[in-house]
Amino acid sequence: MTITEPSREGEPRTAEQESDTALSAVFEALDDRQNFLLEAGAGAGKTYSLIAALRHILEQPEKYLPRGDQQVACLTYTKVARDEIIRRTDSSPRVYADTIHGFLWEMISPYQRALTREVLGLESWTGTLDGATSLDGLSVEYDLGIRGLSETAIRLHHDDVPQLAIGLLKLPKFRSLITDRFPIIFIDEYQDTPKGLVEALLPDNAAEVGPLLGFFGDHWQQIYEKSSGSIVHPSVRAIPKNANFRSDTSIVNFLNKLRPELPQSPAVGAGEGTVKVYHANAWPGVRLTHSWKGDISHEAAGEALRVVTEHTKQNVWPNPTNDTKTLMLTHSALALELGYGSLLSVFKYNDAFAKKEDEVIAFLLDVLEPAAEAFRTKRYGALFDVLGRSKPLIRCHNDKVMWAKFFDDLESKRTGATVGDVLDRVFGQKLFSVPSRVVKRQSDLDEATRLVNSGDTSAIARRTSEFEKLRRVDYTEIIALSRYVAEKTVFSTKHNVKGAEFDNVVVVLGRGWTAYDYAKMLSVHPRRSQLDEKETSSYRKSRNLFYVAASRAKHNLVLVFTQELDSSALICLREWAGDENVIGITFEDSNSPHIED
Repeated sequence: MTITEPSREGEPRTAEQESDTALSAVFEALDDRQNFLLEAGAGAGKTYSLIAALRHILEQPEKYLPRGDQQVACLTYTKVARDEIIRRTDSSPRVYADTIHGFLWEMISPYQRALTREVLGLESWTGTLDGATSLDGLSVEYDLGIRGLSETAIRLHHDDVPQLAIGLLKLPKFRSLITDRFPIIFIDEYQDTPKGLVEALLPDNAAEVGPLLGFFGDHWQQIYEKSSGSIVHPSVRAIPKNANFRSDTSIVNFLNKLRPELPQSPAVGAGEGTVKVYHANAWPGVRLTHSWKGDISHEAAGEALRVVTEHTKQNVWPNPTNDTKTLMLTHSALALELGYGSLLSVFKYNDAFAKKEDEVIAFLLDVLEPAAEAFRTKRYGALFDVLGRSKPLIRCHNDKVMWAKFFDDLESKRTGATVGDVLDRVFGQKLFSVPSRVVKRQSDLDEATRLVNSGDTSAIARRTSEFEKLRRVDYTEIIALSRYVAEKTVFSTKHNVKGAEFDNVVVVLGRGWTAYDYAKMLSVHPRRSQLDEKETSSYRKSRNLFYVAASRAKHNLVLVFTQELDSSALICLREWAGDENVIGITFEDSNSPHIED
């Protein structure tokens, strides 16, 4: 570790100096065998500190891991983060890195009889158990994360694993066994830990046996439901990391005014950067209602976004780069902007198409679209790889003609027909096989249609109805969705960019999801300490997502409010960004915005 020079008296401290101070405090807590929490705001270099702490332990294993079979456990939120930790600690056998669910299952899976008893007490299993009072003799399995009960096995849902671990952690013998194997446990992104798990890991009293716990994260970046959030416990030493290695000075100053409790210092050599706030209070149209209450029309929002983005690129950003990301709150807003809005009315849940949970969508995006692209660019090896045909049956000129005709037909239908037209052409060819689950969706629809025609109106189940609606969608919407999923657009949701960073970030702040109200969050911010419990929960939910979005920017941050902002919200934004940086969008009519120079 490189130690930076201390600042002279009166000089502001740098991010590097703040980082050294925080890391020294972590090493001190390890030496004192005291639980600690490193509170690292956005851009603070949390992962750097986590890896440095692991390496510190590995440099003195006899001190921290006295037995040769003991390890320090490092629990992460994702497999990507787990693999990064393994790589940066050179796959050390003294480090056990895994996801939280993977670690917990490793710990609890040997105790099958105890698990069967715990499952009986889980509220989420009430319907599945159907009144059963004993599960003796059944094995407890955790594989696909789909809850189920058979004559021989109990299959756990992902959410069941932490709940079962919480139950077992109440047993002193179980806690002792974990501590014996893992004297030290680090938890990355602690704020995303399943609710109740942190409390179960922490000791009820000083005499209770348990591992030394190190928490790394930021409770202001808690944006998922049923997660732990902040940690306040007498056995945990709080260590703030007042550094920001990501953002330029203007952005750091903006974040510090939003969050004065954890003031950050910019890194040595950080640029000035820009922060601009635009609002649409002058929009002359009738604002939307329901989940979009107070927002301008979708058409006006799209036009305002385009005008603001172009204005900032040409007149505000000193050295604009192509590394720009536009963040929206909901998949609904993205779908409308990017051209796949009909899918919103097809599926009950957005995850079905945005995360490819529907098998037909997955086939179109993972197989058909890549195959069409490979044929179009004459990458025939890639074509047959994606189709699962390592040895395509091309034995003569006629075979080549058949493949060419199919993809020529497909190309014309991709841009001028419906999803159903494309699928019918795929079902009718014999060049490659179509997944059985996709074929079954069509056969189920055919059967349901036959029954309905015979008078049985109950035959259309939800999934069959969704498939029927999907067939009527223009295939160009699938192409647009494919571009978004493949990250070939500048757009993303605020949730999806947690942990990422970009040179320039444009954040669209409007409605569309009743759980989030940025205008109200800004309006009540000055009196946030006086809010009741329900108001505080709502405020924090919007504030945290706002903070996550705003802190992704390295050089230029633009906030575009399509909600109407009251005077309190505008005053708040002017205090954070400066009067000259809060700009009203003017409108000649409801769909013609422009920025006054």
